[in-house]
Amino acid sequence: MTSSRGTNSHASVVESMSPLQRDVFKTLLYFDIFNHPLRPEEIYRFLPSNSTTAEAVERACTSEPLLSIIRSDSGFYSFRSNPWSTSSARLSKEYRAAKLLKIASLVTAIITRVPFVRAVGLSGELAKGVASEEADIDFFVVTASERLWICRSMLIALKKILLFNSKKYFCLNHFVSEDRLPFDERNIYTAIEIVTIQPVSNHAMISKYKRQNNWVHVFLPNAPLEGDETRESRGRQSGLQKFLEKLIPSRFADWLDGKLMDFWRRVWKKRYHQLTDAERNRLFRCTAFLSTAYGTDFLHRILKTYNERLESFHLPVSLIIRQSNDLA
Repeated sequence: MTSSRGTNSHASVVESMSPLQRDVFKTLLYFDIFNHPLRPEEIYRFLPSNSTTAEAVERACTSEPLLSIIRSDSGFYSFRSNPWSTSSARLSKEYRAAKLLKIASLVTAIITRVPFVRAVGLSGELAKGVASEEADIDFFVVTASERLWICRSMLIALKKILLFNSKKYFCLNHFVSEDRLPFDERNIYTAIEIVTIQPVSNHAMISKYKRQNNWVHVFLPNAPLEGDETRESRGRQSGLQKFLEKLIPSRFADWLDGKLMDFWRRVWKKRYHQLTDAERNRLFRCTAFLSTAYGTDFLHRILKTYNERLESFHLPVSLIIRQSNDLA
């Protein structure tokens, strides 16, 4: 909710809500940060509690006292106090997303032919079916075991050659090895990002990734983790990909992967020298089985904003669980 006056005036209203309405309020409060109104079934999916139904969620949205501070707008719910979170704005984003999805399909056809790629998914805005004017196409990539850094380096080189390093249509922020799928930074933000990943190659592997991160149910107990595993269930490799992988001797690939990991660690340390080691290690995760590369601390800004909003309404802050597996 954008107005501090609105925050103060609605605090007493929140206290008088039912537990379900309070959970709906918390869900809308999170997505309000992104000016993203929700359909009833989406509220249910991202609700922090279970033991309810999508129908009960919709009844909660259309009942007092919650109804006094949210609006129903062409099937979407958002806060009355936010003029940017409207159905027309969201539908415009969905229209842009449909266009970007066509481009993403073409880029995916290229990515899946690169050696050691095992699965590709869409993350970020586009995975949620929307795209703002400045939206990128964010790809989530699962790589072959012990080949993550070779795979990542090839894709970065390909992006530089084909798209002149443009991030608009080819943003590569998150790589994970197929043998180490669980993600250790556990909070509402990463939970939503994981459950909304849209598989575009090897649906079964993406479903496996989600199942192995079933800790998300601590935050989103109603979010399904199963996908359509009948599509590309074996994650078939192209003939070109198999041929290129055979060109790289196994021992040399083992050595090269480690060297490339060290190379990227040095690159990020030099490029982001203004960051502390702790900040850089958080944004640029660099292990044999995980690579993240985020130029800004967006995740922690969102969590800070969300928890400040929760506290302003005297609601419990959202959990942040860190169980590092970097040394495992």
